[in-house]
Amino acid sequence: MLESHSEKIKKQRHHPLTDDFMKKERIMKNKSSRCPGSIRPMIYSIASALALMGAASQVQAQFAKTPLYLQNESKIVEQPKVKHNIMFFIDDSDSMKIHVRGAFDKKTGRQLNRLDVTKNALNDILNEYKDQFNWGLQTLHNNGKSDVDFYSSDPEAMKTRVDQLRHGYATPATRRYFEIVSTIVMPKVEYRCQKSYVIMMSDGDANYSSYCGNYRDWPERTIFDYDARRFYYAAKDYNWKVYNSYDSESYRKAYEYFGERPKQDQFLRCIKAQPSYDQFWDRGNGLAFFSRKLATKDFKVGGTDKAGKSWDGDPNDFGDYKKQTVQTFTVGFGGDITPEGAEYLRRGATGDPKKRGGYYTATDRESLLAAFKDITDTIKNDSQNSEPITLTGGTAPVTSSSSIPDLAATVTLNTGSWSSQILFNKLDDSGRREGTVTQPSYGNRKTLIKKDSNAYSIDAIPANIFNNAYFGIESGNRDEWKKLLNWTGRVGSDDSGYSPYRVRKFGERDLGDILDGSVAAVGNQENGRRKYLVAAANDGMVHIFQSTAGDYPYDLKVSYLPADMERENDASGNPITLAKVLKDIAHADYGKSIENHKYGVNGGFTLRQTAAAEQGSKFQQRVFMFGAMGQGGRGAYALNIGGKEDQTTNTGLDAAAWSDKVPLFETAKGKDNKLGFTIGTPQIGRVSIKRETDGSAKLDENIRYAGFLASGYAAEEKDAAANETALYVYEMLGKEVGTGEKRGQAAGKPGDQLAKIVVKDGVGGLSTPTLLDTDFDGVVDFAFAGDRGGNMYRFDLRGADPKEWTVVKIFSGSSSKPITSAPAVSRKGAKEYVVIFGTGSEIYQSDLSNTETQSIYGIVQKLDKTPKNLFEDKTNQGVVEQNLREQTITEVEQSYNDGNNQPQTSKALYLSNEKIEDAHKGWFINLRSGERVSIKPTMILRTAIVTIRKYTSDGGKTIGKEEAEKDLCLPVSNNKSTVTSTIFLGINADNGGALNSRSARFTPDIFKRELSGFGTQYANGLTQEGIVSFTFIDPNKRTDDPVTADGDSGGTGTDKELGYGSGTPNNKCFSGKEDDHRSLLLNQENKASLEVKGRICGLQRISWRELFF
Repeated sequence: MLESHSEKIKKQRHHPLTDDFMKKERIMKNKSSRCPGSIRPMIYSIASALALMGAASQVQAQFAKTPLYLQNESKIVEQPKVKHNIMFFIDDSDSMKIHVRGAFDKKTGRQLNRLDVTKNALNDILNEYKDQFNWGLQTLHNNGKSDVDFYSSDPEAMKTRVDQLRHGYATPATRRYFEIVSTIVMPKVEYRCQKSYVIMMSDGDANYSSYCGNYRDWPERTIFDYDARRFYYAAKDYNWKVYNSYDSESYRKAYEYFGERPKQDQFLRCIKAQPSYDQFWDRGNGLAFFSRKLATKDFKVGGTDKAGKSWDGDPNDFGDYKKQTVQTFTVGFGGDITPEGAEYLRRGATGDPKKRGGYYTATDRESLLAAFKDITDTIKNDSQNSEPITLTGGTAPVTSSSSIPDLAATVTLNTGSWSSQILFNKLDDSGRREGTVTQPSYGNRKTLIKKDSNAYSIDAIPANIFNNAYFGIESGNRDEWKKLLNWTGRVGSDDSGYSPYRVRKFGERDLGDILDGSVAAVGNQENGRRKYLVAAANDGMVHIFQSTAGDYPYDLKVSYLPADMERENDASGNPITLAKVLKDIAHADYGKSIENHKYGVNGGFTLRQTAAAEQGSKFQQRVFMFGAMGQGGRGAYALNIGGKEDQTTNTGLDAAAWSDKVPLFETAKGKDNKLGFTIGTPQIGRVSIKRETDGSAKLDENIRYAGFLASGYAAEEKDAAANETALYVYEMLGKEVGTGEKRGQAAGKPGDQLAKIVVKDGVGGLSTPTLLDTDFDGVVDFAFAGDRGGNMYRFDLRGADPKEWTVVKIFSGSSSKPITSAPAVSRKGAKEYVVIFGTGSEIYQSDLSNTETQSIYGIVQKLDKTPKNLFEDKTNQGVVEQNLREQTITEVEQSYNDGNNQPQTSKALYLSNEKIEDAHKGWFINLRSGERVSIKPTMILRTAIVTIRKYTSDGGKTIGKEEAEKDLCLPVSNNKSTVTSTIFLGINADNGGALNSRSARFTPDIFKRELSGFGTQYANGLTQEGIVSFTFIDPNKRTDDPVTADGDSGGTGTDKELGYGSGTPNNKCFSGKEDDHRSLLLNQENKASLEVKGRICGLQRISWRELFF
């Protein structure tokens, strides 16, 4: 007896499920016209959907389950009523009378032949799947009068026809396949969303597709003369029971659809033998000639379906229904098929290459039933899920900024499997994509799992380290955790051995989804690019790649799983760890609703390579990283990536024992963990832990590499007691890194807390900091960070020791204007800066509908005093909006001629240019309704480019039962969609206003106007549809020095030696020549790069090929 679905679920105790989502209402993705970027929507299988239960506290539940730009929702009341078509094409030739060894009738004891076993297997399939599909049955000869030219969802009627099957005659498989798909399969697709499948079973080689007689009038007696399009009664002279006239409309349309055979194949002829066979139609690509085109070529072009909707898709569709195709599965039954016959069936199958390609073999009743069942299950899964959303880029931008010369790395997202891929585009001399796409290789990965103070390779875990309880698994199998961990680490070539965990298809198994985490590269040149590449993903792991000399730019070496990382508390008040979430990510229904999505490692990270070491130095060059968990946890991790710990000890990927040398440290757990969810990006910088009273630092000793981590957000309610607002500073390497004789000596240990600077009266938790080196000596002097109360803080790191580091509020904002991203700093003059930041949030679900006015601010800071005097200087603190000059945004529609000299209109954004008076402490700009800033601004010369996003969630459309009954592709539903847009706004950092020809700017020169008292003003910004991000490409940037021309020094890159800066860098003009190509490289391939122009200083031009950026 078959178990019911609910009974099966009860037995899967290691996948606890909640009743909260055992409903027909499900969240799903909506139509493509409302989705950002290049998106194809998904329709989910509501009937089989099961919500994943973790004992989540209210804190975690308040996070948006996915980024807001993915939230196009529909509450499904009833699923679409359409049923998909399955055609069983069964061999009823004479060889089907051969007995099957070990197969006997249970009642009579009679030995069963192949056709008997086939009938039993078909009846079992019908008993199990009942009326879930429209069933069809066709044979080679219709010996038992079982064939009809329609589909039926009545399983009993279908079983009656199955029982009529009889055997006899030959195996003209290709001819009959062509006839069946031409007259039934293709014409009987009635709805644009209706999928169609053929399951073809044969027990022998195909034969007699062409007549091999020696009659004088042989051409007039052909069986299958496809190329000559002879419309005669095929097979009539063989006295076979099935023969068709080829002069009907269906056949004429089929000929037009399939087209001619390749010329070289038309010379293949019929071979007279026992049995006779056609060299083309009965061998090799004979079947594939038809099946491959059916699998890829749309056969319903133009016109409307039964619901009156276009075969090419309807704007209100819930899925991508623009193309109608047929998938074919083949089964070779019995032992009589030759290698040539097997190859014919294999080529004719059009299934997943990772799953036999859709070709199965069977030798007995059990294996035949298993083949039919696996095929039907595959069809069921395929038909319940149309094409998933695929999104290019998202918040993980192209990563040219991550130091990959010649390449731009684009992150793609598939929400059906919650997976991502990294695609590398070749860049030309001007920094534009050439179109060549490559990917990393993944076949050599090793997975490390961190528990307590040790890390283990998952293929060499000692006994008694892990158990089911550690992973939150309830199972009678004490080793179930091993299966889960191997699934997580992608052990093996596919997921077929990991039932009941979900099966990830080819191309969906490499990486988990990359949303707010990023991809970046660092290290010395190796194979023409930076040696190391890192990605953080929501499969719960940090993935470290190394460059290769082969066809793949990078090869995945290590996937690091910080399994102990704490998240929200469970009902008992104990923290849930990342390890306990892995079973939810592996669950079979994980991809069927955004409500099931879990965050793994979703925070940002910073990569740092130390300066090149002198010969014999105790402190050798090394590469390390510091990363946050984001919504995936309340903590951070540090890893060694490569290089040397000292003169003799390799570390990271350069070491022999990765489990010992890759992990560096993780932040505190248990009662010592006061962190919130560490959303944002940690920073790395060198600090002095012993300074002079005037704040100056001696570079020879007492210098440490430090990691800066914001406390993050523990609760959505900004005034919740759990929210601590503090800046944590950690010892990164446990080494003295000054230039003196103590260089390289042990100094504490990695992970020691150098300082914890608590912000008194801080609101809602601290956001990502920005580090500032004011004298460009390589040592960080200040940090700036905001909180969710809209306040901006200055952290002075020039105290005599870390205990003397101080914090003051430089701007008092409003809780309605939270600061959730890092500020930028613009160097205005000697020791004078403008701290630039925007407000707004897109972290919590409530942010989607928040339309409160957000702003961009520029706060002037004069940092020319000693630590004590600056701390007491009230003129540099407590600024409020009333102390600032307001600039305003104006949207102007302008006409122009495009590249084809055709008239166009577009809207450009202009800022006012109000004068900054002595009384003003900076400037501000109010944004329009729904707009917000959640990304750190980018400084190019003295222009701050601010990324502004807008989400508009509308009421959508309600589809009632009556409408859904008329169009079986539509569910009964209540829908809403989220429209997204992105604005890049270039702002004069000094006054928050207009840009002129000397300013760094990215809008086309056609967008300009005359401004009274200013002259020619170039547009400040443009609006882009969807979620768009950029990377600034400058072909004259020689190194990947993390210190910018403004002194921002906390990001990814390779340090110079202390004191070896090039003096105060120029931030007023570009080096190079007028015709150098600088650009904003966008994350979406269908969008052209934006050319960046500005004042040129006239320095030497260098080749793009020499870049290290």
